Amino acid sequence: MDFKPTEKMERIRTEIRQALAEALPADWQGSGFLPMDIRPEHMELARDLDRHLSSQRLLAPAWPEEYGGRGLSAFEQFALYEEMGMALVPRLTTISVDLVGPVLILYGSDEQRSVHLSAIANEARVWCQGFSEAEAGSDLTSLQTRAERRGDIYVVNGQKLWTSMAHVSEWMILLARTGEPDSRGRGLSVFILPVDTPGITVRAVHDATNEHMLNEVFLEDVEIPAENLIGEENKGWTYATSLLQYERGDALFTGQFRRLLDDLRQLCRRDGDARTANMLAPHEIDWHVGRLLTLRVVALHAAGKLPDRESSQAKLFMSEAFQRLGVTARRLTGQTANLTHEDDRSLLGGRVVQSVLSSTTATIIAGTSEIQRTIIATRGLGLPRG
Repeated sequence: MDFKPTEKMERIRTEIRQALAEALPADWQGSGFLPMDIRPEHMELARDLDRHLSSQRLLAPAWPEEYGGRGLSAFEQFALYEEMGMALVPRLTTISVDLVGPVLILYGSDEQRSVHLSAIANEARVWCQGFSEAEAGSDLTSLQTRAERRGDIYVVNGQKLWTSMAHVSEWMILLARTGEPDSRGRGLSVFILPVDTPGITVRAVHDATNEHMLNEVFLEDVEIPAENLIGEENKGWTYATSLLQYERGDALFTGQFRRLLDDLRQLCRRDGDARTANMLAPHEIDWHVGRLLTLRVVALHAAGKLPDRESSQAKLFMSEAFQRLGVTARRLTGQTANLTHEDDRSLLGGRVVQSVLSSTTATIIAGTSEIQRTIIATRGLGLPRG
């Protein structure tokens, strides 16, 4: 495969850089969250940026033009997202654009695509993902939230956990069981659900730095119109796994990794300690390897194929590479690495400590490292399950 940048990729890089320069403060340091910025004080900036990108048809650029996109190639979208990662862009529409959109394009009805895709691309509509549960995180096929068909509606009861951005979202893509209790992946369905539907309660879950991105969501006798079912009943695991392949091959990570690596190298030069720069050499290799793995996922998308083990390989490598980079960042910056953005003495706007914490989370979201290794072993190498 030839991964050399094309003229179109360089053109979209130039365009997104200009758009971000117009919308972000000159000294913007982001937050260090992976892969999205969620500090309360950044919310309005993120909304404004999403609207700005939407006005230039850059919010969902790879989508078909009739849904508010530009029909960009997978490689052009990679270039755009890598630039956004390097710019530490605050995003509220990560789930809407990167996960919900592809599923609706592939499996949604004409009406669902018409209503929801245009609202995301043109109005920057914010969605959350109601998948994980307390007893069903990486093993989603064991989830217990149940949707029971009653005439023209489904009645849903259950509980979701680690639901990113549910507190600011208007819509949720929900995975629930419609088959028998022991049906595993054969009895799951995917629904479109307004977050303000009666019976939904959202409770904040704060992380180790007391930031609020995650939530617990309770669903009690929540009614969903039958037309909000995506695709066919009990086929939801097929749709959900398609969504997860998009979630696991994220070019934002390669950009964010590159930015932190470059910033650390600049700090070493500033301090005049050339020796410490050698500590960054393995991470430079990590970035090149992780980028190539991500580009392989992009190449499969470009060929009209859905990556499977390739997405897991990219996600596994990049999330663990970020952990290694976080360890080195703390060694290089000493005690200041523990200072958050609230302390004026912090380096890089407090991104070091937040990147360390987020890199731990990154090995859990979208499937733990153990799950990724199982996928690679069974689907990639054909090994039997233990």
